[in-house]
Amino acid sequence: MALRKVVHADLHVEDLDAEVDFSVRVLGLEELAREGKQVHLGLVPGRAQLTLTEGGTGLRSFCLGADTGGDLASLRRRLEADGVPCRELADPFPGTPLALELTLGAVRVVRVAPQPDEALYSTPVDGPRPPRRGVAPADLDHVTLGVRDDAAMRAEVAALRTALGMRVSDVIEGAGGDWLACWTRLGAQHHDVGLLRCGPQDTLHHLAWRLDGADHLKVAADELARAGVELETGIGRHGVGGNLYAYFRTPGGNRYELSAEMPLLPGDRETPLVRRADAFSAFSAWGIARPASFSAGS
Repeated sequence: MALRKVVHADLHVEDLDAEVDFSVRVLGLEELAREGKQVHLGLVPGRAQLTLTEGGTGLRSFCLGADTGGDLASLRRRLEADGVPCRELADPFPGTPLALELTLGAVRVVRVAPQPDEALYSTPVDGPRPPRRGVAPADLDHVTLGVRDDAAMRAEVAALRTALGMRVSDVIEGAGGDWLACWTRLGAQHHDVGLLRCGPQDTLHHLAWRLDGADHLKVAADELARAGVELETGIGRHGVGGNLYAYFRTPGGNRYELSAEMPLLPGDRETPLVRRADAFSAFSAWGIARPASFSAGS
């Protein structure tokens, strides 16, 4: 079973009503269903990309899309043989009738769900798009996890590689050789799941939405400004990864990234690049300073 990309995220939010209003009115998602203190939202009718759960902040789970030609049952047998706890879920969120839920390490919840056959990544010329409302991202792009220390990061990366076959693109090391950041991928895109050092209780650094390009980023920043949402940093281009970025906090207390132009890596590149944090500007290729607030997740 080939895994494709991040297709869904479930986030804790402090104020559910305010976050849903922002998601619909400013981000441009559609509310699909409500279940008590939980709301499912999507970019297209019938399929959820985001679930918001009231209470606190941070990441509850994220879901990776799988090739529909694969078999969840065989993946489950392999994971259980490797000692990875997992279970099948029926209708975990709208548009996904079945998913496999597994726990990596002590707390990280990852789901795998078959996805309809479709292009892995769309482009602005793929075909007509519905009228744009608000920021109107094209898709989810990636998730970056908040990790408390070097040991936890190495353990999580090892679990992603062993259980899900993810490859490491880049690692940032501190002066003492401890890992400060790591970016992992499923296919050619530079990263699908990143990991950054955050506070000890932080589970999420940011959730990234894919935009069509630099022009879309400018329109999105204007939409956020009209809604009274200030950018935390950006628009810029990362030194590691190379994608365009803009970051902001949502009313629910989590950080979002608007991402565009994510590079693709050569298919035969297996060895990660290991870089020293003090040797170059990992955050910005354009010399933008990393804001002090960036060390905190949610």
